[in-house]
Amino acid sequence: MEKRPSQIITDFLNFLEAADREYESAYADVGKEDNRVQTFLHDMEFAPDGKTRNRRATRLQQSRRERRKGKDRVQLFGKIHDFLADRQNQNLLKSLRRLQNEQVTVEKYLFGNREFKNRVD
Repeated sequence: MEKRPSQIITDFLNFLEAADREYESAYADVGKEDNRVQTFLHDMEFAPDGKTRNRRATRLQQSRRERRKGKDRVQLFGKIHDFLADRQNQNLLKSLRRLQNEQVTVEKYLFGNREFKNRVD
């Protein structure tokens, strides 16, 4: 047996939590890049010459590419985030955590140092 069942359950729960954190991080990154766009547009508008405007345009282009990467991450982890946010699925997650704890207890018993104790003297 490669992994014990409790470890597989733990890995799955950890994946769900990591995916949710990744979604939140990506969503924040997209918002940050959205705010930067206005700054770049104003910088381009008031640039003193073409060379400066072109540099600002290049920074705008880079910002838009970063925003696209963030939006792609949001989309990649969006369904998982929605699943975790759904109230009905909260009970499933609680049940999985309870199952994980119970499974760890069983595995400690089965794979631990078991001793037989006489019930009669």
